Amino acid sequence: MTKRITLKINGMECPNCAMILEGIEDKLKGVKYAEASYRKTQLIVEYDESQLTDDQIKAEVKRMGYGVLEIF
Repeated sequence: MTKRITLKINGMECPNCAMILEGIEDKLKGVKYAEASYRKTQLIVEYDESQLTDDQIKAEVKRMGYGVLEIF
């Protein structure tokens, strides 16, 4: 089943940061879609919840050098 979450990101300050975060599609199996906005400081991720959890996505964002402030 597909799930969609929006993460409030700390440390995303430019369009390049957004592009880096959108690369999560290539890093985590099960991510179907990722869209980042540095203006809104958020990352929207659509993924297969049979392959991934919210915590795994948050952990990958942190490995990429950004903080996750909240999920909504």
